[in-house]
Amino acid sequence: MTALLAIVATGCKKEKKVDPTKPSITWETNSSFNAVELTSSLDAVVAVNAPGLFQELKLVLDLGNYNILANPYISVSANKGGANAPVLDLMGDQSSINFLHRLGMDVGPVLKTKETVNLNLKSILESILKGQPVENNTSFSITLRVKDQSGNEATKVARFHFTAAPSFSWTKNQSFAEVDVDAAEMDCKVEVWAPGKIDKLTITLGADAASALKVFVKNRTTDSATEAGEYVIDLVEDAKVADSFKDWFPAGDSVNGKEQAILNFGFLYTLKYDLEPSENVFTVKVVDKNGKSNTQPVRFRKN
Repeated sequence: MTALLAIVATGCKKEKKVDPTKPSITWETNSSFNAVELTSSLDAVVAVNAPGLFQELKLVLDLGNYNILANPYISVSANKGGANAPVLDLMGDQSSINFLHRLGMDVGPVLKTKETVNLNLKSILESILKGQPVENNTSFSITLRVKDQSGNEATKVARFHFTAAPSFSWTKNQSFAEVDVDAAEMDCKVEVWAPGKIDKLTITLGADAASALKVFVKNRTTDSATEAGEYVIDLVEDAKVADSFKDWFPAGDSVNGKEQAILNFGFLYTLKYDLEPSENVFTVKVVDKNGKSNTQPVRFRKN
């Protein structure tokens, strides 16, 4: 009987309803305000509602080591960042108001006559961090605080994570200068680094490459040349590549979902006697699991 009463009591519980007369903060594409990755496609527009009209609207920024970058957009000394989190007072600080105006957001004293304002949090973050190298695996948060003219308040915390975009390095040729294959042989290993884990990795041989080199690549890939006359080595999707390029490039499961891949273009030295004078350009493109991408041309000249 006790168990039955417990079940009945549980079934009678009502969901907590949001009071439509009080302030609220909603994120249409992320209703639970889960932590999200900062990407170009991220929709981080948050709607702040105050049916009783706005009295205060503030953003508390936790940017960690980058807190001071927000200071140019803050006039009130007590709100500036450093050891403490910077605060953008969107109704009382003219510097903060002007900053958001430049980003197309209608804030300031005008909010005292309004019930809703949309804030693009990604735009705010990216503008503050613009031009600043950000370390891989960095987290940020923005706490939104709103108070209406009756003293009712609402708070939400939006959390963001930054993973660095893919990058390339070539120890023996850090500037990725064109390599003369007739000169002394050098190490031609190019490292691909993708903290967000590799999703796509291709190497495209340009249409102006030596004929023998194009035949070499064509015979080792599944797809024919593109309309532009280029040949694509798909290291993730093309099963043929995994075997035919195994001595030079990792492929398939050896790269998919990995953070690193080493591409060895040393086969150019083996082929150099078959090549006519030519400019041979391989364009390496990597896309990570977050959709972040990067490309790097690797150039070899045959005189």
